[in-house]
Amino acid sequence: MRIPQKQFIDKYSGYLLIILLLPITRLLGILLKRNHLLSKPPQNLLFIKILGLGSLITAVDSINYIRQKYPEAKLILLTENNIAEGIKPFIRFDSIWFIDSGNLFAVIKSTIKLLRHSWTLKDLWVIDLEVYSKLTTIYALITFARNRFGFYLSPVFFRKYLNTHNVFFDQEKYLGYNYNQMAIAISGKQENRFEPNHATVRKDEQLKQYIALNNTCSDLALVRMLPEKIFVKICSWILENTNCKLVLCGAKQNQQEINNFIDQAPEFVSQKNRIINIAGAGDFNAYYKFLQEECICMISIDSAPLHIAKRLGIPTLSIWGPTNPNHYLKIEPYEKERHLVIYQQVACSPCIHRHETLPCHGNNLCMKNLDGGMILSKLETLLRKINKSMNY
Repeated sequence: MRIPQKQFIDKYSGYLLIILLLPITRLLGILLKRNHLLSKPPQNLLFIKILGLGSLITAVDSINYIRQKYPEAKLILLTENNIAEGIKPFIRFDSIWFIDSGNLFAVIKSTIKLLRHSWTLKDLWVIDLEVYSKLTTIYALITFARNRFGFYLSPVFFRKYLNTHNVFFDQEKYLGYNYNQMAIAISGKQENRFEPNHATVRKDEQLKQYIALNNTCSDLALVRMLPEKIFVKICSWILENTNCKLVLCGAKQNQQEINNFIDQAPEFVSQKNRIINIAGAGDFNAYYKFLQEECICMISIDSAPLHIAKRLGIPTLSIWGPTNPNHYLKIEPYEKERHLVIYQQVACSPCIHRHETLPCHGNNLCMKNLDGGMILSKLETLLRKINKSMNY
């Protein structure tokens, strides 16, 4: 498989920087003998999350917990532009810094600019929310913040020597649990009790006209996507068996791809007026408002739209293959009828973030071999649970 550009930059430039900086870091630590205790509260908290809007949404409750612990501190987010716009409706940061990850030169240029800015901040603590990135660990280090928090796990073992405070990342547990452990470590407490906020409660769901669907994801793990023929089958069933309209979701870069999907499927010829492509249309506030106020439910693969929908209180049917839903989706007992999951857990799953080269080499049979009939049966069950009197 082709390595996406952002992943390539992180992998190879990250290793180079680690080799160069590790001995320098150890020497600086000995010479400075800095006090890394948490007794003095920070004036500035810099959160680093360059990739993954969905995972940042999962971290919202944990970040709010930290804000409550340090109400006087200024919260700063270092991220990409799209993620910044997508997270604004869910949490307020005092300042947002943008890094340009278009190519290696752009990364270096924007990083130097932001580092110079970070050096002016007093009592700075840095929280690296990335799990596998090497570059963000290096960035956190070069801020020279007194306290630097990051996840420690075997694929990025070197963090143990670069962060001042390491939080063990348990790959077998829900992602939100790990973010909660990070928040507890930053608060300086030993407690394990963490109460997240409950999802938004919606009214009159049976009166809504649209069903939202998403089969897009970042190019870091395209094997999460459903084969087109299965996605066509899902869309066709909705058009034939309900009175609902379809809303196809995605990012701006997916807009033309989705238009082609609609135009080229013969099953949609007589139904195109019931299919809307909202990928990249309008801002995130308008997008979220439309989903929450107009959509009955969301059908999605493991991608940001799924986590957005769940946060907005929208019922979901999620379809998983190379990732395990137990690691990325927390469904409380009272939500079980509103969030249904399809996951066959083939022998090689989960594979993403576990293997440098995927066992299937990109031939994602975990998605290709899914039974379309099983997906439609689950969808019908979800719609019936939303409104038992819905007329098919």
